[in-house]
Amino acid sequence: MPKGYFFVEIEITDPAAYEAYRTSVPDIIAAHGGRILVRGEDAQPLDGLVQHRRRVIVEFDSPEAVKNFYHSEAYQAVQPIRLKASKGFVCLLTGTEQILQLSGHLL
Repeated sequence: MPKGYFFVEIEITDPAAYEAYRTSVPDIIAAHGGRILVRGEDAQPLDGLVQHRRRVIVEFDSPEAVKNFYHSEAYQAVQPIRLKASKGFVCLLTGTEQILQLSGHLL
């Protein structure tokens, strides 16, 4: 089954207000089985231009788990803080399952 990823790319417009969201969400993520893979604003472009924005990538066991997290009462209670204190987007990304085969052995 493919993994699900909660991807966030935002510009924080009210850092003081955003802090309440930032400190609340990790516990909500953990309660839904998520694992934060990336969290920060230090993108280092290797090619092209990258806007200075906060990016967060959270891995869940499935795309459905991302939806359950996002629509949970706990997340919906703090989502308005993010919407008021930042501009940008969040989305669900679906990972792919890849099986590598070397010398006749599956990895």
